Amino acid sequence: MKIAVISDLHANITALEAVLNDIDGKQADMVVCAGDLVGYLPFPNEVIDLVRRRNICCVMGNYDDAIGNKRVVCGCAYKNEKARVAGERSLAWTSEHVTEENKSFLRDLPREINLSINSRTVKIVHGSPYHLNEYLTEDTSEVYLEELLSQTCTDVLICGHTHIPYHKSLANGKHVVNAGSVGKPKHGDPRAVYTVLEIAEVVGVKFYKVQYDFAGAAGAILSAGLPEEFAAEILTGRALY
Repeated sequence: MKIAVISDLHANITALEAVLNDIDGKQADMVVCAGDLVGYLPFPNEVIDLVRRRNICCVMGNYDDAIGNKRVVCGCAYKNEKARVAGERSLAWTSEHVTEENKSFLRDLPREINLSINSRTVKIVHGSPYHLNEYLTEDTSEVYLEELLSQTCTDVLICGHTHIPYHKSLANGKHVVNAGSVGKPKHGDPRAVYTVLEIAEVVGVKFYKVQYDFAGAAGAILSAGLPEEFAAEILTGRALY
């Protein structure tokens, strides 16, 4: 079975459209989203509407939780005061502009999706099976990851949240896959990224980078009055904080 995974769309409709067009040529059996449909960019309703039209199965991200449940914080890990102020501006802007219908959609998203494929248990989450905003990075201890997958009865764990794609094949034969970010990449390349998993006797993982009009997306950020740092991140594919 072939699964295309998108994550961290962050209201970037241009990137999402380009990625879905690319996925359409991959003959995937299903498309799933590992959360964070909104935040940072100025097209949250357009992104949610497209996801809904395409019937893409999504889990809740920490930003989706914050907007859907009208929280005053998004559960983001701010590294300094400048980042916190920019983040709060983004949260306030997004909360003001997302429709009540779409807030309800975000609020009702599940925190995990569980699949059984070729005798393997596949779990899709945003941060980790324990917390929406837990960062499972490529440097996370393999011992911890093995224990995490064992405790949650998971063979293949698919996550997002870090915005940096990776695949770790663990010593116990299990896998952790981070799908990266469609809407706000942090892997040092402005192209949108997604992953395709082929789950058969072995687990195959491929990452795809997709060109889109990131200059236009950066311009839209500035036109909406969102922090200019967000536009710079879109143009470089790097986190400024």
